[in-house]
Amino acid sequence: MAHTDAVGETELQPSKAHAGTGLLLAFGVSLFLSALLLFSVQPIFAKMVLPRLGGTPAVWSIAMVFFQGVLLLGYLYAHALVRLIPLRRAVVIHLVIMTIGLIWLPFGIWPGFERAPETGLPLWLLGLFALSIGFPFFAVSANAPILQAWFARTGHAHSSDPYFLYGASNLGSFFALLSYPVLIEPLLPISGQTLVWSWGYGLLIAAIIFCGLLTIRQTGHGADIETSSTGHAIANPAWAQRLTWIALAFIPSGLLVAVTAHLSTNIAAAPFLWVIPLALFLLTFVITFQRKPVIPHRFMLVCLPFAVMGALVLPMTPLDVGILGDIILHLAAFFIAAMVCHGELVARRPDAAHLTEFYLLMSLGGVLGGAFTSLLSPVIFSTVLEYPILLAAALLVPQETRDILTRNRRITVAALACIPVVSAVIWLFSSDLDTRKRSFFGVITIDHSPDGMYRRFSHGTTIHGAEKVSDVALVKATDPRPESLSYYTVDGPMAQAISLRRSLAGGPLNVGIVGLGVGSLACVAERQDNWRFYEIDPAVVSYAKDPKWFNYLTRCTPDAPIIVGDARLTVQDEAAGTFDVLVIDAFSSDAVPVHLLTREAIQGYFSKLKPGGVLVMHLSNKYMDLSRVISALADEDGWTVRHKVHQRSDEEKRKYWFPSEVITLARSDTDLEGWTDAGWNPPPDAENVAVWTDDYSNILSAILRKQGLL
Repeated sequence: MAHTDAVGETELQPSKAHAGTGLLLAFGVSLFLSALLLFSVQPIFAKMVLPRLGGTPAVWSIAMVFFQGVLLLGYLYAHALVRLIPLRRAVVIHLVIMTIGLIWLPFGIWPGFERAPETGLPLWLLGLFALSIGFPFFAVSANAPILQAWFARTGHAHSSDPYFLYGASNLGSFFALLSYPVLIEPLLPISGQTLVWSWGYGLLIAAIIFCGLLTIRQTGHGADIETSSTGHAIANPAWAQRLTWIALAFIPSGLLVAVTAHLSTNIAAAPFLWVIPLALFLLTFVITFQRKPVIPHRFMLVCLPFAVMGALVLPMTPLDVGILGDIILHLAAFFIAAMVCHGELVARRPDAAHLTEFYLLMSLGGVLGGAFTSLLSPVIFSTVLEYPILLAAALLVPQETRDILTRNRRITVAALACIPVVSAVIWLFSSDLDTRKRSFFGVITIDHSPDGMYRRFSHGTTIHGAEKVSDVALVKATDPRPESLSYYTVDGPMAQAISLRRSLAGGPLNVGIVGLGVGSLACVAERQDNWRFYEIDPAVVSYAKDPKWFNYLTRCTPDAPIIVGDARLTVQDEAAGTFDVLVIDAFSSDAVPVHLLTREAIQGYFSKLKPGGVLVMHLSNKYMDLSRVISALADEDGWTVRHKVHQRSDEEKRKYWFPSEVITLARSDTDLEGWTDAGWNPPPDAENVAVWTDDYSNILSAILRKQGLL
């Protein structure tokens, strides 16, 4: 049996010769490639799935739960393979499993999942992931513990403490995630990405064969795993220690899902914003699993209280840190909390004999944390309360904090009780709150303006509609048409576009509205018009139709049908040439679903327009320049396009008349005759802007253009 000297360097018995740098390189490269494939497939496939569910950020939240769950199964399989099966047979079994995964490649959407159901979306989505990519992901997910366990049998100088290889593995994951939005997504379409991934999978099989043969050569039929008798590794972990591993993995995993949802809900449901938190999450593993971490654990312990307080309290103060400051604030709090949890986890790692069990329980904690945030929290909380609760729970992780709490039971009870109470006060306090509801597609809030004059409808952090309280209270016969507010005033671009088309048509219009909100545009309709609304979230429909909350639909278009489902699919169910005007106004918080702006989507919209019909697209948002994206498509496909940015004075904003940006497309100049006189102009130049398709989009470029950086 090997032993260690005072500084922890392993002295090998003669039968355990130093395998050299070649052995270390082989295992390091194999782990790097495995992690690269494991974490690059996640944004690739989730991006494939987004159009099936309206681009909602919940797709990524459910995706992370699925991938964490399959990772747990992979670690369970690895644990059984290492502990129960002789080495030679284990190598063969694992190669068979990897080879079977080739059947699914190149992967794609499983047949029968073309359209999502109206209910049971999380289970439907989990089924889609499982059938489409589940087995190849399972096969790759087992490689990290298996290869480390094999390395522990090779007799290498560091084989008694192979945990540093986990850092190398996560370095591959980190590289995969950072390269995706910068290199992979802008340069390759989805079909190309899946093809490259498939070739990488084949290369990984070859690498595993090589590592398996090296291990067999070094150990014969399989020697015992080397163990370390000194250092921090725990030789015989108790069940309390095992539960601690689960808890320490639970908190950062739940935070990962929560902070990702916070970012993607308000900017865009896109890989660019998914990978940043996940990359930081993996970076914490890279750092904490080093033999000498570049960021000391004690420094993170000092930073943690300040980071948590900043993330929870600062957004509630009058201080405006801007979108960049908000992103940095929340990512910093998440990173520091994850560093503390994973630092404590590494300090409690067992010796190499319990390596696969350690990773298995760590993965179990990750699954439970992700499931708590993605599946349980939307059911038990009406808002994103799990985020502050998990941040506050991270404060209890440091040993120093627990030592203080365990000395006095009253302090312990009070501290634990304060976590949900303080979080609820901070995140739920609103004296004007009317109601709040959380659905699969986000959090809906109805409240009053500070002066009490307006009832507001918000999705996430963005107001999607408003109505004067006096209009809500009026009897229908007194004033049947409430004033349209927010982006939909009678002088705003969307209402104006409908009026201009009405003037050219010279009669009633067939109008389709994608994105219901509170139905503000309904009061632009005239008596003989035929209007249809399309909305993906049934919760939005329930509020918009209830006169207790808003009156636009009931007073202006009471008989207009509302079709529930993703508009890319439901609009295509209509007959060709149905609409005179089709309005695309679908937002999730402040994010525009990308799949509604692609070439295929717009071609589908035009197939439903009558001759002379117009497509009206609402582009108002804080973070992305979308006008050039649409302009580039119009230039390439030959559409006529007009653009209008409608600014508002401070006085108008106080009356809930919001500024807006709208772009309109038609088949010819004749279809937009007279629009220029009404203030509609050609859009900004779209030179060097690539056309978005279902196979390609570049969110990062749109964000950089909006910030004037491109």
